[in-house]
Amino acid sequence: MKNYFYEKGATLIVVLILLVLISIIGLYAIRHSIFSLKLATNAQVQTLLMQTSDVALASLEKNFNSNEATNLAGTPVGQVLLDGNQGKELQFCFKPTEVDSSKALKNNLFFDLREFRIIERKSATDIDAKSSAESGDVNAVCNPTTMFSISRKALVTQVAVVNPNDPAVEMGRFDLTAKNTDLKDANNIETKRIRVTVTSFAPALATSVAVSDMNICLKDRMMDDSLLKNRQEFNTANPPVEIQKKVETVHECLNKLGVPLNTQTAEYLVNLSEIRSTS
Repeated sequence: MKNYFYEKGATLIVVLILLVLISIIGLYAIRHSIFSLKLATNAQVQTLLMQTSDVALASLEKNFNSNEATNLAGTPVGQVLLDGNQGKELQFCFKPTEVDSSKALKNNLFFDLREFRIIERKSATDIDAKSSAESGDVNAVCNPTTMFSISRKALVTQVAVVNPNDPAVEMGRFDLTAKNTDLKDANNIETKRIRVTVTSFAPALATSVAVSDMNICLKDRMMDDSLLKNRQEFNTANPPVEIQKKVETVHECLNKLGVPLNTQTAEYLVNLSEIRSTS
């Protein structure tokens, strides 16, 4: 009597289905892990950018405190306090780890009088800056390929300093007046406001963005959009008509390109009477 065995392949089909299910679950787990890693990486980048901006602000404060009595004009704050510079924007690159053409580290000062620019916007209807500088070198902006603000050579930091002409929040006319001064004399207002804007960005993490496009943002844009000349303004018509466009800032320009960045703003009060009494 012959025995016949029929192989229907049911076990093989079950195994294949299980393999497909396991593969799908594995792919989902990998994609979820990659997404979580990207979130963690973005958080780390933002933390590093914020810390770098903090370092730039701390360095500016240290530079001012070290030079206010003997070389005030050699500081960014001193430059914007010079006659005629109120309401104008001083820009320079914070580049403690700049490299030269051979990738060797250069020994840089925090602020060099040969490497800054004081600029204004082009016109009330343009969103960008003038193509010429009021003072300094119009090309004195950061180079995203060589001027780095940390030793990893991954972040770039540009700084703007202004002596604002816009009103401070809830500040009365004489809130900045030094003590024991004659309020009849406007020149006795010895205390000045200084506003600093710091933008740090990571060009190394924006591989799809051309360096030339970043350079346009750095060279052709203002950084402080709170100055009276840089704000959006309307007339008193009904309905109001825009008579001045808001400038596009370096932050806004780089952000549109998709470059990871962080911008911080700090305001200071500088008592000129104390400086003069110690000089």
